Amino acid sequence: MNRNNNNARTSINGKKAGLLAVAAAALTLGVGVAHADPVTPYYIGGDVGKTTQRVDGNSQKRTSDSYSIFGGYKFNENFAAEISYTDLGKVSFDGVTAKNKVYALDGIARAPLGAGFGVYGKVGLAYAQRDFNNGLGDKDKTGLKLGVGVDYALTKNVSLRAEATRYNDMPQANGFNKKDDRLSMGLAYQF
Repeated sequence: MNRNNNNARTSINGKKAGLLAVAAAALTLGVGVAHADPVTPYYIGGDVGKTTQRVDGNSQKRTSDSYSIFGGYKFNENFAAEISYTDLGKVSFDGVTAKNKVYALDGIARAPLGAGFGVYGKVGLAYAQRDFNNGLGDKDKTGLKLGVGVDYALTKNVSLRAEATRYNDMPQANGFNKKDDRLSMGLAYQF
């Protein structure tokens, strides 16, 4: 009987020791996070969205699903530079299908609003490509890109952002106009 009590005590002591070990590890990790080096100025991210493309001399619009991946460098809380690749999706008009993509370099100006929120504006240079089916060839053009957005810091490293972007100088050909608009939502991770 005494032996059973000793086994029960050993089991309880073993559980307490395990809980204390877990608590100590959690505290150690918490202290490590609290004293971790500050976040670097580099970030990466991605988003998904909808693109509206104008066709037929601007009289009609077509929408497509789109996505983007980006990376950037924050000079401070207010200014950043960003590069991106955006797949604007595939749309068809009058028997012609165009695949649209853009490579861009943007300057960003941001105004913090408090409580993790901020608003920003973008101005950039965009290299746009339209790849047409039916042997119509590919067209490319470099032009202006403008954007406005809002962001919210979910954590010290992760932020959510929503953005409206205008591509002003897409290649015009085969009934496709030069202006595309995009609404997107995504995440950014700062190292």
